[in-house]
Amino acid sequence: MFSLVLFDIVNSNTADNSLADESILNITSRILVNRNSIEGKTADHVLVEQWQDYVLANAILANYLNILIVQASKSDFSLLKESNCTTYIKSPNSFRQTISQLSDNIRLILIDLYKDLNRIQIGLERFPIHLKTIFLLIKKGNNDSISTHLPNLLKKGENIVNDSLIILKNPKIKIGQVKDLIIELDSLITKVTSDNTLTLQIEDVKTQWNLFNDLFTQLSIQAEHAINDFLLQFNWILEQFIQLNIDKYRDLIINLLQSKGIEIERTTDLLTIISQTYVDISLEYTNEKITSNTRLILITNEQERKDIIKQYRYELQPIAIKFARLALKRHDEFLQRTQNRQKNYEKFLNEMSQNDLNLLLSIN
Repeated sequence: MFSLVLFDIVNSNTADNSLADESILNITSRILVNRNSIEGKTADHVLVEQWQDYVLANAILANYLNILIVQASKSDFSLLKESNCTTYIKSPNSFRQTISQLSDNIRLILIDLYKDLNRIQIGLERFPIHLKTIFLLIKKGNNDSISTHLPNLLKKGENIVNDSLIILKNPKIKIGQVKDLIIELDSLITKVTSDNTLTLQIEDVKTQWNLFNDLFTQLSIQAEHAINDFLLQFNWILEQFIQLNIDKYRDLIINLLQSKGIEIERTTDLLTIISQTYVDISLEYTNEKITSNTRLILITNEQERKDIIKQYRYELQPIAIKFARLALKRHDEFLQRTQNRQKNYEKFLNEMSQNDLNLLLSIN
């Protein structure tokens, strides 16, 4: 609402008269009242509450998948009963080939996700100080400085947001395709074998993949929110602000946009810690497990099968506990930062000097 009024003021060339002042102040007060009246959970509450469980699926999935591959090495059989056909399974006459297909697809997706999330955590690392630099420029910069630097800062912020967050919108299709493959396999396996160990292991893999699907569904939603918040609300309003009497409206703009800036920073902070935790789990455990599992389907010795499965089951609990503690630590740190974010913003804007602004502008 504010952006529409501001647009009208700028384009009607009335920014310096009392009518414009009154319009902006009225709309500002309404926005602030509406903002203060909003209660309840934040839009990202599902991700905030459950991301730790979601991200552990990275390691648990690799463990369960490798156990399934070892089990598939024991015997081969057709997944078809009578003249049934399949949609996602390429070789329904071979259970082993189907498990290899599943493993290959999961491996490719997990490696790509590792690369993408590593890129995200690097890209978003300096985004909080970038946002603060924008606010500090509005608070302390003169007309020439704002006119020179603000468009560049907004463009750089737009590039950071687009380059980092649009990645999160990409993997949904591939993740969904693997989900469909697992569902089809799960629906066929009970019809062609009475081996409960196999059916339960497939069910375990499906459960972890569903968590994966939920994680990236939520990440995609929050990435979309962050992109819209920054590009359509934050950036656009500041682009109009440049055309106004800067000295007259700088406090108003800071007051109006600070909550939005804090909200954007909170969202990118959450996406960063999730990406960082996923990458760390991948580096320490998942990547090695999924890149070295191709030989498991070729095992011919029953004792070797038992020993390998025993080892996978033995190592799962301590590694899951270790990663759960890592995720919990980062979650607690995120909650602490969230609690202090408003206070830290105000402290930053009050304590930073003109020299500090000049330094930040030189590195941003």
